[in-house]
Amino acid sequence: MNTVLIVDDERVIREGCRRVFEAEGFRVLTAPNGREALEIFYGETVDVILCDLIMPVMGAIEVLKEVTANRPDVPLIIITGHGTVANAVECMKMGAYDFITKPFRPDHLVMISRRALEKQALERRAKRLQEERTKSLQDLAEEQSRIRSIVNCMADGVLVMDRRLEVVLQNPALFRLLGLQPSSESRSSLDECFGDVGFVRALYDVMERSGEEPELISREFSRGNMHLRSLSAPVYGPGREVIGSVTVFTDITTFRALDEMKSSFVNMVSHELRSPLSAVAQQMTVLIDGLAGALEQKQREILGRARDKVLNLIGLITDLLDVARIESGHHVQQQVPVALGAMLADTVALMKSKAESQKIELLLDADPQLPLIQADPRSMEEVLTNLVANAINYSPDGGRVIVCAAQCGDYLEIRVSDTGIGIEADEIPKIFDKFYRVKHPKTRQVIGTGLGLSIVKGIVESHRGSVEVESRPGSGTTFRVFLPVVSEGGGSNHAEKASTVASPGRGR
Repeated sequence: MNTVLIVDDERVIREGCRRVFEAEGFRVLTAPNGREALEIFYGETVDVILCDLIMPVMGAIEVLKEVTANRPDVPLIIITGHGTVANAVECMKMGAYDFITKPFRPDHLVMISRRALEKQALERRAKRLQEERTKSLQDLAEEQSRIRSIVNCMADGVLVMDRRLEVVLQNPALFRLLGLQPSSESRSSLDECFGDVGFVRALYDVMERSGEEPELISREFSRGNMHLRSLSAPVYGPGREVIGSVTVFTDITTFRALDEMKSSFVNMVSHELRSPLSAVAQQMTVLIDGLAGALEQKQREILGRARDKVLNLIGLITDLLDVARIESGHHVQQQVPVALGAMLADTVALMKSKAESQKIELLLDADPQLPLIQADPRSMEEVLTNLVANAINYSPDGGRVIVCAAQCGDYLEIRVSDTGIGIEADEIPKIFDKFYRVKHPKTRQVIGTGLGLSIVKGIVESHRGSVEVESRPGSGTTFRVFLPVVSEGGGSNHAEKASTVASPGRGR
């Protein structure tokens, strides 16, 4: 409800105006002179003032000066009867909203008052919007300053490009990593900063991803003795159009050196540990077989247990070497078209005796017309052997292990199912971790390193495939491996399999 203050020395005018405005839903305050009006004005909330021009004690001019100085947003309307119109116009020049001459019509009085209130509301809204805009600009400036401070303090280099591949932001770390002078122009072209054609092409590829889901593009290159990794992503505008790109540069020189040290260590382990241990195992076999002289039964048992420990150690070393090669990207030696049908049959035949010794039925159910895959044969043999061996080892009470293979769209699906102990739901997220093994009372006697499934996952992903696992405690486990088939043109189909999500498997 709006409040109107009526200031007039004539009681009839005040009461008449009261009835008119109250009938229109206004709250009405009255005063007989300007001094009392100002007392009400400072003590009450007043939205509009109607003030007689000439009054005893204090007239409209003095009231107008006070109102304009303290509350310029409150409109004041001059009511003039004895005064001249020229005086009323002069008051408007001083800040009055309008004037009305006596006698006046009630509807005219209400109309002018409502117009004044509308003007007041518009001015207040405009002021509020201006304040919000000023605050937003201040917040934006503070945010930009904060972001710039963060970017400038980063140890990694940051490069922001616009649609025309011109540099719009770069931090001091970028100058250091690329060997540029800090005095370079901030808005320079990409070619002036980089001589790496591959990186420039990668950024052009980023710019062509309009409307697509953001995808990071990684690239490694060298600048002198420094090795760098760049990670680029598109920047989208309101309409999902690409308006630029942001690239983060990381110095990986130390990591490269560590990789070289790890490779050297792997080679040392291969020659200095595995070869002597293999020779020890062979010599123990010679003794156990009696080729170096007859042994008593007890002696053969002791040597047999020692040989088993040595063989387990050789297996651990082999697994560690495989993990190191996978992590360094050197495990897959060659990729050629491979027909998995014969490889599956050989693996099942090889594991048949192991399954029979544990009273497990091992079955092969493979489509005779399996498509070719582009793969490293040795790596594929390792994947199949690990999966089948795991299925046998984790079925301690006998049962059945089924190995299946069939084409599934653009992928070849290999499925290894067992009826063993299964896996608890809370363990499934961990079972592809290195050295992790499922804990179960029935499998304590199973000897293993906990690296088998980590190796399987690494090999499959290096062949652009994925692994899924489904399991129910007490009912068994099924591992599903998806590998891209060879397309008609002779290459692998690299399309993403929409329905396949690489799930963690169990570390045995």
